[in-house]
Amino acid sequence: MKALLGFTLSLSLMAAVPGCAPMDSGGSQPKDVIPAGYTYHPKPRPEIVSPDAAKKDLAALLTSSKNPGIKYHGQPGLNTTANEEALKAFIQGKSGPITFWYDAQNELLFMAFPGSNALEDRIEAHPRILFFYADLLDHPLVVEKTTEWPAWGRHVAGKNLEGLVRPYKIHFPGLISFVFEDLPDAQRFADDLFVIQQALQKNRDERLALFQAKAAQYRGMKVKPPVSEEQRRYIVQANALNERKNYAGAIDLYTKTIEIDPVSYPEAYFNLALLSAQMQRFKPAIAHMKQYLLLAPDAKDARGGQDKIYEWELMLQRNP
Repeated sequence: MKALLGFTLSLSLMAAVPGCAPMDSGGSQPKDVIPAGYTYHPKPRPEIVSPDAAKKDLAALLTSSKNPGIKYHGQPGLNTTANEEALKAFIQGKSGPITFWYDAQNELLFMAFPGSNALEDRIEAHPRILFFYADLLDHPLVVEKTTEWPAWGRHVAGKNLEGLVRPYKIHFPGLISFVFEDLPDAQRFADDLFVIQQALQKNRDERLALFQAKAAQYRGMKVKPPVSEEQRRYIVQANALNERKNYAGAIDLYTKTIEIDPVSYPEAYFNLALLSAQMQRFKPAIAHMKQYLLLAPDAKDARGGQDKIYEWELMLQRNP
Protein backbone atom coordinates (compact mmCIF):
# COMPACT_ATOMS: atom_id res chain seq x y z
CA MET A 1 0.00 0.00 0.00
CA LYS A 2 1.09 3.52 -0.61
CA ALA A 3 0.71 6.74 1.29
CA LEU A 4 -2.16 9.09 0.54
CA LEU A 5 -2.03 10.51 -2.96
CA GLY A 6 -3.08 13.97 -3.98
CA PHE A 7 -3.25 15.24 -0.40
CA THR A 8 -3.83 18.98 -0.20
CA LEU A 9 -1.14 20.41 2.04
CA SER A 10 -2.52 23.91 2.39
CA LEU A 11 -5.80 24.99 3.91
CA SER A 12 -8.29 26.48 1.47
CA LEU A 13 -9.99 29.50 2.99
CA MET A 14 -13.62 30.12 2.23
CA ALA A 15 -14.59 33.17 0.25
CA ALA A 16 -15.49 36.26 2.24
CA VAL A 17 -19.11 37.25 2.38
CA PRO A 18 -19.88 40.82 3.44
CA GLY A 19 -21.51 41.16 6.85
CA CYS A 20 -23.33 43.96 8.55
CA ALA A 21 -21.60 46.61 10.61
CA PRO A 22 -21.37 46.04 14.36
CA MET A 23 -23.90 47.47 16.73
CA ASP A 24 -22.23 49.73 19.26
CA SER A 25 -23.66 48.37 22.48
CA GLY A 26 -20.96 49.92 24.60
CA GLY A 27 -20.20 46.52 26.07
CA SER A 28 -19.82 45.68 29.72
CA GLN A 29 -16.82 46.24 31.90
CA PRO A 30 -15.42 43.62 34.28
CA LYS A 31 -17.04 43.83 37.69
CA ASP A 32 -14.10 42.30 39.53
CA VAL A 33 -11.07 44.22 40.70
CA ILE A 34 -8.45 41.92 39.19
CA PRO A 35 -6.23 44.08 36.97
CA ALA A 36 -5.67 43.49 33.27
CA GLY A 37 -2.49 41.52 32.72
CA TYR A 38 -3.17 39.20 35.68
CA THR A 39 -1.91 35.65 35.07
CA TYR A 40 -2.58 32.34 36.77
CA HIS A 41 -0.37 29.28 36.38
CA PRO A 42 -2.28 26.02 36.90
CA LYS A 43 -1.56 23.44 39.54
CA PRO A 44 -2.95 20.02 40.48
CA ARG A 45 -6.07 19.91 42.64
CA PRO A 46 -6.56 17.19 45.28
CA GLU A 47 -9.93 16.12 43.86
CA ILE A 48 -8.54 15.57 40.33
CA VAL A 49 -6.27 12.55 40.73
CA SER A 50 -5.95 11.30 37.13
CA PRO A 51 -6.24 12.40 33.49
CA ASP A 52 -9.59 10.58 33.27
CA ALA A 53 -10.90 12.60 36.21
CA ALA A 54 -9.61 15.78 34.57
CA LYS A 55 -11.40 14.96 31.31
CA LYS A 56 -14.61 14.26 33.20
CA ASP A 57 -14.35 17.62 34.94
CA LEU A 58 -13.59 19.35 31.62
CA ALA A 59 -16.75 17.79 30.18
CA ALA A 60 -18.75 19.18 33.10
CA LEU A 61 -17.36 22.66 32.50
CA LEU A 62 -17.94 22.49 28.74
CA THR A 63 -21.59 21.56 29.18
CA SER A 64 -22.34 23.96 32.04
CA SER A 65 -24.31 27.18 31.72
CA LYS A 66 -21.02 29.09 31.86
CA ASN A 67 -19.16 27.01 29.31
CA PRO A 68 -16.13 28.76 27.80
CA GLY A 69 -16.29 30.76 24.63
CA ILE A 70 -14.00 29.55 21.86
CA LYS A 71 -11.93 31.31 19.23
CA TYR A 72 -10.56 28.96 16.57
CA HIS A 73 -7.31 30.07 14.94
CA GLY A 74 -7.12 27.31 12.32
CA GLN A 75 -9.12 29.48 9.89
CA PRO A 76 -7.94 33.03 10.70
CA GLY A 77 -9.48 34.45 7.54
CA LEU A 78 -12.94 33.82 8.98
CA ASN A 79 -12.49 35.82 12.18
CA THR A 80 -14.02 39.13 11.06
CA THR A 81 -17.58 40.37 10.63
CA ALA A 82 -17.00 40.66 6.88
CA ASN A 83 -16.55 36.89 6.73
CA GLU A 84 -19.35 35.94 9.09
CA GLU A 85 -21.33 34.09 6.42
CA ALA A 86 -18.25 32.05 5.51
CA LEU A 87 -17.76 31.26 9.19
CA LYS A 88 -21.37 30.08 9.41
CA ALA A 89 -20.73 27.82 6.41
CA PHE A 90 -17.58 26.47 8.06
CA ILE A 91 -19.50 25.40 11.17
CA GLN A 92 -22.70 24.35 9.41
CA GLY A 93 -24.41 21.29 10.82
CA LYS A 94 -23.78 22.24 14.46
CA SER A 95 -27.01 22.21 16.42
CA GLY A 96 -27.93 24.84 18.97
CA PRO A 97 -27.79 28.65 19.12
CA ILE A 98 -24.18 29.44 18.23
CA THR A 99 -23.34 33.04 19.04
CA PHE A 100 -20.53 35.20 17.65
CA TRP A 101 -18.95 37.94 19.77
CA TYR A 102 -16.92 40.75 18.17
CA ASP A 103 -14.85 43.68 19.36
CA ALA A 104 -15.10 47.29 18.21
CA GLN A 105 -12.71 46.57 15.32
CA ASN A 106 -15.03 43.85 13.95
CA GLU A 107 -12.64 41.08 14.98
CA LEU A 108 -14.14 37.88 16.34
CA LEU A 109 -13.43 37.52 20.05
CA PHE A 110 -15.08 34.14 20.50
CA MET A 111 -17.97 31.87 19.60
CA ALA A 112 -20.36 30.42 22.17
CA PHE A 113 -21.01 26.75 21.38
CA PRO A 114 -23.61 24.57 23.09
CA GLY A 115 -22.76 20.92 23.49
CA SER A 116 -18.95 21.04 23.43
CA ASN A 117 -17.38 17.99 25.01
CA ALA A 118 -14.14 16.52 26.34
CA LEU A 119 -13.34 13.25 24.57
CA GLU A 120 -10.59 10.72 25.14
CA ASP A 121 -7.96 12.56 23.09
CA ARG A 122 -9.42 16.01 22.46
CA ILE A 123 -11.91 18.76 23.22
CA GLU A 124 -14.50 18.97 20.46
CA ALA A 125 -16.66 22.06 20.05
CA HIS A 126 -17.48 21.05 16.48
CA PRO A 127 -16.19 18.31 14.14
CA ARG A 128 -14.03 21.02 12.54
CA ILE A 129 -13.11 22.87 15.73
CA LEU A 130 -10.94 20.62 17.87
CA PHE A 131 -8.22 20.85 20.46
CA PHE A 132 -6.08 17.74 20.87
CA TYR A 133 -4.55 17.12 24.29
CA ALA A 134 -1.31 16.16 22.54
CA ASP A 135 -0.91 19.85 21.72
CA LEU A 136 -0.44 20.52 25.43
CA LEU A 137 3.06 19.04 25.19
CA ASP A 138 5.78 21.68 25.34
CA HIS A 139 3.15 24.40 25.52
CA PRO A 140 2.89 26.76 28.50
CA LEU A 141 -0.45 26.75 30.27
CA VAL A 142 -1.58 30.07 31.69
CA VAL A 143 -4.78 31.97 32.37
CA GLU A 144 -4.54 35.66 31.55
CA LYS A 145 -6.91 38.55 31.99
CA THR A 146 -7.29 40.29 28.65
CA THR A 147 -8.29 43.80 27.65
CA GLU A 148 -10.17 42.79 24.47
CA TRP A 149 -13.44 44.39 25.59
CA PRO A 150 -16.11 45.72 25.27
CA ALA A 151 -17.75 43.21 22.96
CA TRP A 152 -20.97 42.90 21.06
CA GLY A 153 -22.61 39.73 19.83
CA ARG A 154 -25.00 38.24 17.32
CA HIS A 155 -26.69 34.86 17.07
CA VAL A 156 -26.27 32.87 13.87
CA ALA A 157 -29.90 33.78 13.21
CA GLY A 158 -28.90 37.45 13.23
CA LYS A 159 -30.19 38.53 16.63
CA ASN A 160 -28.09 41.33 18.11
CA LEU A 161 -27.01 40.92 21.73
CA GLU A 162 -25.83 43.16 24.52
CA GLY A 163 -22.18 43.33 25.49
CA LEU A 164 -20.67 40.41 27.38
CA VAL A 165 -17.44 40.26 29.30
CA ARG A 166 -15.31 37.11 29.22
CA PRO A 167 -11.93 38.53 30.11
CA TYR A 168 -10.14 35.36 31.26
CA LYS A 169 -8.37 33.55 28.44
CA ILE A 170 -6.36 30.36 27.93
CA HIS A 171 -4.62 30.82 24.60
CA PHE A 172 -2.88 28.28 22.36
CA PRO A 173 -1.30 30.27 19.50
CA GLY A 174 -2.29 29.13 16.05
CA LEU A 175 -4.80 26.64 17.46
CA ILE A 176 -7.56 27.79 19.79
CA SER A 177 -8.44 30.08 22.70
CA PHE A 178 -10.87 29.42 25.55
CA VAL A 179 -12.41 32.48 27.25
CA PHE A 180 -14.32 32.62 30.53
CA GLU A 181 -16.58 35.02 32.35
CA ASP A 182 -15.40 33.97 35.81
CA LEU A 183 -11.84 33.48 37.01
CA PRO A 184 -12.57 30.33 39.11
CA ASP A 185 -13.94 28.55 36.03
CA ALA A 186 -10.88 29.51 34.00
CA GLN A 187 -8.57 28.32 36.77
CA ARG A 188 -10.43 25.03 37.09
CA PHE A 189 -10.28 24.47 33.32
CA ALA A 190 -6.54 25.20 33.27
CA ASP A 191 -5.92 22.92 36.26
CA ASP A 192 -7.67 20.06 34.45
CA LEU A 193 -5.55 20.61 31.34
CA PHE A 194 -2.45 20.71 33.55
CA VAL A 195 -3.16 17.23 34.92
CA ILE A 196 -3.51 15.89 31.37
CA GLN A 197 -0.38 17.72 30.26
CA GLN A 198 1.73 16.28 33.07
CA ALA A 199 0.59 12.73 32.30
CA LEU A 200 1.42 13.17 28.61
CA GLN A 201 4.87 14.54 29.35
CA LYS A 202 5.64 11.69 31.74
CA ASN A 203 4.83 9.04 29.16
CA ARG A 204 6.31 10.71 26.08
CA ASP A 205 9.97 9.81 26.61
CA GLU A 206 9.11 6.20 27.45
CA ARG A 207 6.98 5.84 24.32
CA LEU A 208 9.69 7.38 22.13
CA ALA A 209 12.38 5.01 23.43
CA LEU A 210 10.08 2.03 22.90
CA PHE A 211 9.24 3.13 19.36
CA GLN A 212 12.90 3.65 18.45
CA ALA A 213 13.64 0.09 19.54
CA LYS A 214 10.70 -1.27 17.52
CA ALA A 215 11.76 0.77 14.48
CA ALA A 216 15.31 -0.59 14.64
CA GLN A 217 13.95 -4.12 14.85
CA TYR A 218 11.62 -3.46 11.89
CA ARG A 219 14.42 -2.09 9.71
CA GLY A 220 16.43 -5.24 10.35
CA MET A 221 13.67 -7.59 9.21
CA LYS A 222 14.20 -9.23 5.82
CA VAL A 223 10.50 -10.06 5.67
CA LYS A 224 8.30 -7.21 6.88
CA PRO A 225 5.11 -7.93 8.84
CA PRO A 226 1.96 -7.84 6.69
CA VAL A 227 -0.88 -5.37 7.05
CA SER A 228 -3.81 -7.16 8.67
CA GLU A 229 -7.32 -7.11 7.24
CA GLU A 230 -8.50 -5.08 10.22
CA GLN A 231 -5.79 -2.50 9.56
CA ARG A 232 -6.68 -2.41 5.88
CA ARG A 233 -10.29 -1.61 6.78
CA TYR A 234 -9.19 1.34 8.91
CA ILE A 235 -6.81 2.56 6.18
CA VAL A 236 -9.51 2.50 3.50
CA GLN A 237 -11.95 4.26 5.83
CA ALA A 238 -9.34 6.86 6.80
CA ASN A 239 -8.68 7.62 3.13
CA ALA A 240 -12.42 8.03 2.57
CA LEU A 241 -12.72 10.48 5.47
CA ASN A 242 -9.74 12.43 4.18
CA GLU A 243 -11.48 12.78 0.81
CA ARG A 244 -14.42 14.30 2.70
CA LYS A 245 -12.02 16.62 4.57
CA ASN A 246 -12.91 14.97 7.86
CA TYR A 247 -9.31 15.13 9.03
CA ALA A 248 -10.02 14.42 12.69
CA GLY A 249 -11.91 11.26 11.77
CA ALA A 250 -9.07 10.15 9.50
CA ILE A 251 -6.58 10.72 12.32
CA ASP A 252 -8.70 8.56 14.62
CA LEU A 253 -8.68 5.68 12.13
CA TYR A 254 -4.97 5.88 11.35
CA THR A 255 -4.32 5.91 15.09
CA LYS A 256 -6.32 2.69 15.39
CA THR A 257 -4.20 1.24 12.58
CA ILE A 258 -0.94 1.76 14.45
CA GLU A 259 -2.47 0.66 17.75
CA ILE A 260 -3.00 -2.78 16.18
CA ASP A 261 0.62 -2.93 14.99
CA PRO A 262 2.90 0.12 15.26
CA VAL A 263 5.29 -0.89 12.45
CA SER A 264 3.48 -2.96 9.81
CA TYR A 265 2.22 0.10 7.89
CA PRO A 266 4.80 2.92 8.09
CA GLU A 267 2.75 5.08 5.72
CA ALA A 268 0.25 5.58 8.54
CA TYR A 269 2.75 7.92 10.21
CA PHE A 270 3.34 9.77 6.94
CA ASN A 271 -0.40 10.30 6.56
CA LEU A 272 -0.84 11.25 10.22
CA ALA A 273 1.83 13.90 9.68
CA LEU A 274 0.01 15.38 6.67
CA LEU A 275 -3.35 15.27 8.42
CA SER A 276 -1.94 16.97 11.52
CA ALA A 277 -0.35 19.70 9.42
CA GLN A 278 -3.64 20.20 7.60
CA MET A 279 -5.14 21.03 10.99
CA GLN A 280 -2.26 23.42 11.80
CA ARG A 281 -0.90 20.97 14.40
CA PHE A 282 2.73 21.20 13.39
CA LYS A 283 4.36 19.63 16.45
CA PRO A 284 2.48 16.33 16.05
CA ALA A 285 3.07 16.56 12.30
CA ILE A 286 6.82 16.72 12.86
CA ALA A 287 6.74 13.89 15.41
CA HIS A 288 4.76 11.60 13.09
CA MET A 289 7.01 12.33 10.11
CA LYS A 290 10.08 11.52 12.21
CA GLN A 291 8.46 8.21 13.13
CA TYR A 292 7.89 7.49 9.45
CA LEU A 293 11.53 8.23 8.64
CA LEU A 294 12.69 5.97 11.47
CA LEU A 295 10.75 3.11 9.91
CA ALA A 296 11.43 3.89 6.25
CA PRO A 297 14.61 5.99 5.93
CA ASP A 298 15.20 4.76 2.37
CA ALA A 299 11.66 5.30 1.10
CA LYS A 300 11.25 7.21 -2.17
CA ASP A 301 9.41 10.00 -0.36
CA ALA A 302 11.86 10.18 2.57
CA ARG A 303 13.51 13.29 1.12
CA GLY A 304 10.15 14.98 0.74
CA GLY A 305 9.20 13.96 4.26
CA GLN A 306 12.33 15.52 5.74
CA ASP A 307 11.71 18.68 3.73
CA LYS A 308 8.21 18.84 5.18
CA ILE A 309 9.72 18.74 8.66
CA TYR A 310 11.85 21.78 7.78
CA GLU A 311 8.75 23.57 6.48
CA TRP A 312 6.74 22.81 9.61
CA GLU A 313 9.61 23.89 11.85
CA LEU A 314 9.44 27.28 10.15
CA MET A 315 5.70 27.44 10.80
CA LEU A 316 6.35 26.77 14.49
CA GLN A 317 8.93 29.56 14.63
CA ARG A 318 6.39 31.98 13.21
CA ASN A 319 3.56 30.78 15.42
CA PRO A 320 4.94 28.68 18.31
